[in-house]
Amino acid sequence: MSKYHHGDVRNVLLREAETILRKEGPGGLSLRRLARLTGVSEAAPYRHFDGKDGILAAVAIAALKRFGDRLEETAKLALPHEERIMALGAAYVEFAIEHPQHFRLIFGRERPPLDQYPDLRDAADSVFDILQRSVTNLDQRGDMTLADAANAYNRALAAWSRAHGIATLVIDGMISPPLDQPLQQFVFGLLAEDLGIPASLQNPKK
Repeated sequence: MSKYHHGDVRNVLLREAETILRKEGPGGLSLRRLARLTGVSEAAPYRHFDGKDGILAAVAIAALKRFGDRLEETAKLALPHEERIMALGAAYVEFAIEHPQHFRLIFGRERPPLDQYPDLRDAADSVFDILQRSVTNLDQRGDMTLADAANAYNRALAAWSRAHGIATLVIDGMISPPLDQPLQQFVFGLLAEDLGIPASLQNPKK
């Protein structure tokens, strides 16, 4: 008999999957291994997930929720527009450094297909929506013309690309923030230079 109540099995499997992901990355996950490590039958995981992609999708959704919460908290800060964009970029890079394997999962090749997991697509869209809302000065989408909406999308995509590029280079060891410089200041400097923001605004405060 399993040492877990039936209603807890899904959460137990997810917690173990999170542990494996942090230590080994997505390649270390399999439902058979999860069953062995959690003490459930080999059939039990399949009652909750439709294979490896199913549990990867669930882990990715949870990671995207945490990522979105981090960005949303930053987006709500009372900062001037340019500073808010830079603060979001710093939060983006900080999340990647703190959770490199989760970051690789939600943006990498191991992520399950979005068209097969609508909840995963919704979670990914929510993260981009936070960025899109934050880089436009228009608070109400109903006030946007088609041109406004296209411009907001393009600006969000550009901001996302900048932050994502920095985050990926850092966690892959291609660039290293100076040891004598706070991470936020390092990211602010890169984003400010790229965005053409004056040096006086390159160190926004939370």
